Amino acid sequence: MRDDRELLREYLETKSEEAFRHLVERHAGMVQGAALRIVRDISLADEVCQAVFILLARKAPTLPAGTILAGWLHQAT
Repeated sequence: MRDDRELLREYLETKSEEAFRHLVERHAGMVQGAALRIVRDISLADEVCQAVFILLARKAPTLPAGTILAGWLHQAT
């Protein structure tokens, strides 16, 4: 199984939708749970979750080397 760094690198180098999808599948539950604890509304938490992964897609090229993706996603949420 590829780790987050490998998947993120693949996404950045080849714009691999599959690599990005694996990242989303791996971390969506955590992002969704964090969002739900903050907004206390499942529909709004879904929107927050989607927005966080859109932000990741946009910010991925600027993430510092060594960024712990789970931590970044939690903070972004």
